[in-house]
Amino acid sequence: MKSLLLTIALLAPASTSTAQTAPPQAVVADPAPDKDFPAYLQQTRYHTAGVDVPARWFTAAGKGPHPSVLLLHGFPGTELNLDLARSIQRAGWNVMAIHYRGVWGAPGQFSFGNTIEDARAALTWLRHPSNADKVDASRLVVLGHSMGGFDTVMLGDEPVAGFIVISAADLGGMAATLDTPTGMAEAIMALTDDARFTNAAPTALADEVLANAQAWDWRTNAAEMAGRPALIISSDDGNEPADQAVADAIEAAGGPKPARVRFPTDHSYNDQRIALQVAVVGWLQATFR
Repeated sequence: MKSLLLTIALLAPASTSTAQTAPPQAVVADPAPDKDFPAYLQQTRYHTAGVDVPARWFTAAGKGPHPSVLLLHGFPGTELNLDLARSIQRAGWNVMAIHYRGVWGAPGQFSFGNTIEDARAALTWLRHPSNADKVDASRLVVLGHSMGGFDTVMLGDEPVAGFIVISAADLGGMAATLDTPTGMAEAIMALTDDARFTNAAPTALADEVLANAQAWDWRTNAAEMAGRPALIISSDDGNEPADQAVADAIEAAGGPKPARVRFPTDHSYNDQRIALQVAVVGWLQATFR
């Protein structure tokens, strides 16, 4: 019955989705400490393109290996979604929350394409034999918000267990608006503020989007996600059409049909943070037993 209620909640409109069932304990309560295998947080680094980039490694309590989530933040990373990381950790999952090259002082060069490579490198870190006692490599889930959602879709060809896409940014789709002087100027202006927290020039980022329109085709890459469960979460930020396109592409490629949740809030889910945790943790618990 609990699983059924959760399914109804996930598929219901956001205004009622979080009221249909009790929130997971991992969202609202701390678990009893495990003296032998305590939960912990540590700074770590993963190797990508010749440099070591910082990441946060949240290890779940209890003897491993544990299912694990790769958490991908957006551009440039103002919202890190670390409240999600903590709830997921309390639910018995490890979380690797990465930065990317060239952002917030990390070494290497930032670019949108490099974030895809960095995410793949983080998956390699998670799958490394040295982590086999901590990470259940058969239960890896990629979770991305905004640009991290773009990366999640671009990782559709990775052999992971599932995907969570939150307000994904269809960067390839931006190319259609960049192919005019006015469109390019507006895109550069929109990128300028956030690009200050990276070592990339806004003009270079806009040119990169234009050059990769075909490689980053939204539906083609989303179709690669088929065959695994997916949760797609949207808000009032204007990205819902891109999110819906991901769901449609997965279903057209054979499914399974992704779970959908929509919240009446902004891009950072500022007034729906608890509800967001309920949706994510509830889906993980119902999908991966």
